[in-house]
Amino acid sequence: MISNLEKFFTGCLHLSSPWEVTNVKMDEGQTRVDIRVRNNGKFEFFCPECGGRCQGYDKKEREWQHSDLFDMECHIHCAVDRMKCRECGKVTMIDVPWAEKGSGFTLLFEAKGIELMREMPVKAAGSFLKTEPHKLWRVLDRFVEGRMKHQNLAGLTRFYVDETACRRGHNYITIFADEDHHIIFVTYGNDASTVTRFREHLEKHGGKAENIEYICCGMGKGFQSVIAVEFPKAIVTYDRFHVMEYMSMAVDRSRRHEWNMLRENGRLKEATDLKGQRFILLRNNENLSGNQQSRVRNILNSHREIGIVYGLKESLRDTWDFTNRYDAANHLVAWLVAATNTGIGALRDILKLVDNHFNEILNWFDSGMSNGVMEGINSVIQAVKGRARGFRDWKNLRTMRYLRSSGLCDPITRPCPN
Repeated sequence: MISNLEKFFTGCLHLSSPWEVTNVKMDEGQTRVDIRVRNNGKFEFFCPECGGRCQGYDKKEREWQHSDLFDMECHIHCAVDRMKCRECGKVTMIDVPWAEKGSGFTLLFEAKGIELMREMPVKAAGSFLKTEPHKLWRVLDRFVEGRMKHQNLAGLTRFYVDETACRRGHNYITIFADEDHHIIFVTYGNDASTVTRFREHLEKHGGKAENIEYICCGMGKGFQSVIAVEFPKAIVTYDRFHVMEYMSMAVDRSRRHEWNMLRENGRLKEATDLKGQRFILLRNNENLSGNQQSRVRNILNSHREIGIVYGLKESLRDTWDFTNRYDAANHLVAWLVAATNTGIGALRDILKLVDNHFNEILNWFDSGMSNGVMEGINSVIQAVKGRARGFRDWKNLRTMRYLRSSGLCDPITRPCPN
């Protein structure tokens, strides 16, 4: 006979006929609760392979970890029916309403674990939930993979792409994001094959390469060489973030060159004063304090080469302040002429970049796309990686990126079995 206690726990687990709780037991140390569930009804079961009618074969004892009950570990036990198909002979275990097929955790436990892993390292979540981290990774992988299967890229017409480090050494992942700033694909490497793999992923999820109109990407050679092949109709934009990054490197090269010259000429005090000024020279002038702006003016007045390169940096920034492509192109041509005529070696790389990718830089006036979006995403990635003290497997980092930034893995509501 089922007591009120068993009826209470049947309701707490949201079980309905033919499932019911038959026994609830607490251990002597009052640290663990075990709940026994049984199937007390008859039902029809059809083979998942051939669709034939099945008959009872045997029962297999199973155990699932459930959410803690009053800070005590809680486990559910059930002898689950296995059915044998009369047609093909396949033996199949029936599904239970409180857990995913093949899982050792209940749906509620997994939902709680996923939300914890969204906000803390998996190892810390495992300690809190009293389970091993590798088991939680399997739960998270299955959840994310299930959500990503429903990804629909049929309406994708533009995307962003950039690379970021996934571990020490030359180990990179390439990230693709849509115009809503959601990550849509993550793959290992930063070479041409990453773009090919994305095109395959795009077509697998309903998109078409010929529908892509605009792409905003970094300066990696791997991206440049294959985009024209995989997405022939797309207009590529090299955004101001990466262009100005090259320009900032030119400013720093001129500073270091001036510093070396001062040291060689025995002007050690001036060299020492210049050495610590890298930060204020690379920042935008409007973001500096009054004291910092005064220090910058003193440097520019005292060091001719740095002053010229710094002035060219500010002039290059003005390119994106124009309201149309024509005026911006005229300004960029004038900038190229002025920068080339200086003959300063520190400008070599930025001159080559602007000259070789003149149209891609100006495509911003058509697409309006900036890879600042990707830099923001990459900063979140590095924060997640730092919080977890790194990931041994890049696939774990990919899983966390999908969980946090795909838009398909939003927090799940409390699952209630039927």
